[in-house]
Amino acid sequence: MTGSVTSIARVRYAARRREESHAINRRLISVLLAAVFVLLVIGLGELISASSVRGLADAADQFFYFKRQMFGLVIGLFVLIAAVRIRYQVYRRFALPFFVISLGCLVAVKLVGLARNGSTRWLDLGFVTFQPSELSKLAVVIALAAMFESKGNLLDNRHHFLTPIYQIVGSTSLLIMLQPDLGTTLVVVAAAMAVILVSNAPMRYVAGLATIAVAGALLLAIGASYRMERITSFLDPWADPSGTGYQVIQGYYAMAEGGLFGVGLGASRARWSYLPNAHTDFIFAIVGEETGLVGGLGVIALCLLIALCGWSIASRAADRFGRMVAAGITAWLSFQALANIGGVLGVLPITGIVLPFVSYGATALITCLAGVGVLISIARQGLVRSRP
Repeated sequence: MTGSVTSIARVRYAARRREESHAINRRLISVLLAAVFVLLVIGLGELISASSVRGLADAADQFFYFKRQMFGLVIGLFVLIAAVRIRYQVYRRFALPFFVISLGCLVAVKLVGLARNGSTRWLDLGFVTFQPSELSKLAVVIALAAMFESKGNLLDNRHHFLTPIYQIVGSTSLLIMLQPDLGTTLVVVAAAMAVILVSNAPMRYVAGLATIAVAGALLLAIGASYRMERITSFLDPWADPSGTGYQVIQGYYAMAEGGLFGVGLGASRARWSYLPNAHTDFIFAIVGEETGLVGGLGVIALCLLIALCGWSIASRAADRFGRMVAAGITAWLSFQALANIGGVLGVLPITGIVLPFVSYGATALITCLAGVGVLISIARQGLVRSRP
């Protein structure tokens, strides 16, 4: 009789724990979606202002870039909904084909890609351009997580640990660097490191790989003259205010002009061709100018909130594959936001990568929304193991 009562109590306790877990996951999903939605609204509002002058110059239409971003947003929302409705375990079965397609697109960029500003990063599909390196971020995370999951305890073996990294991360990074695009390469490596960190790989392997990754990034940073110029302008932009330091300094001016509450939406001076790339990698400077310190801190807070939700989802994932994928996606979005905002504020060198959900870039927006959809799919199935 006592044993029967104890068993009933355990069942009730486990059911209560599951319900509490589901409630927490629902709150995480709500907060994550709210933060992404607010960033999207901010991004669209600032894009109208930041890209209007450029749109008039490029296409005689001040809403040219806004319309293209809206096109990407509509597709991205459909992709997000689809990703949410698919059980994330399904991605494991299609990880290899997805990665092969991503790799094939990167090869196509090298062969027939569209060149802009000294880089070849886009495929011209006729009615729209497509940037495969954005897709590769998600492809690498899912493929590496699937490969590590299939290895299981074999990751204790150095060969089994390194082979997926060479095949997936190495090949992708090499093709992206040939474009060349160090910023996106760093994002891919950061996302991969997060996947590796939460896998069951020995920490001595993880630490050694992290050391190699940092050393490699430093060598790549100083391996080209234009990258050295970015580092020089980061250390002292005033040494060449009309050359390598021009963009950074104009970003400072824009944010200083904003003060505490900003000059108002649509009232930016920097967008009048004073600030290069105002609608892409330097849109945070326009946010600071038009909405002030309050608006800038708000964007940073939203990025931090997304990061916290992502890591919480990763920690509560139902299995190791879900944990690795959630960690990789969160690291990708977090590192990209950190690198972009840090570059604008002058605390990090400029990398040329965009601010997730805010900067112009349809491919980047669609891929980021796809990543959020996968995170939500993981959260919907995540359970905290009930203690007996």
